[in-house]
Amino acid sequence: MNTFKKILASFVIAALSSSAFAVANPSYEDVKAAIDNTLAKVEETKTALDNGADSEKLIDMVTDARQLQKDIANNVLDVKRNQASNVLKKVRTAIQNNELQVAKESLTDAANRYREIQQLYASTH
Repeated sequence: MNTFKKILASFVIAALSSSAFAVANPSYEDVKAAIDNTLAKVEETKTALDNGADSEKLIDMVTDARQLQKDIANNVLDVKRNQASNVLKKVRTAIQNNELQVAKESLTDAANRYREIQQLYASTH
């Protein structure tokens, strides 16, 4: 029975390490679309904030942007993406605390960071 367990464990490890279970890297188009969509959502949120949208709608828009940015799957961009995501958290907190000027400044910062990511990605591909 002990031999059977060893063989089974070996088989499972071999199967899990095979390329059949590997996760495919996203294509250039997928990552580019994620960057473009995130930047568009950040800019849309900034416009909505400038036009006096209610806090709940703004928070939903920031949440959407944070969800979209998760698809920016690229090792070179991960640190910058995480930093930009933290700025979006700051925006959401500022909106919740009714600190609209801080939210505007942070949205501008976030948009600039996503533009930088966009340019960096375009220059490396």
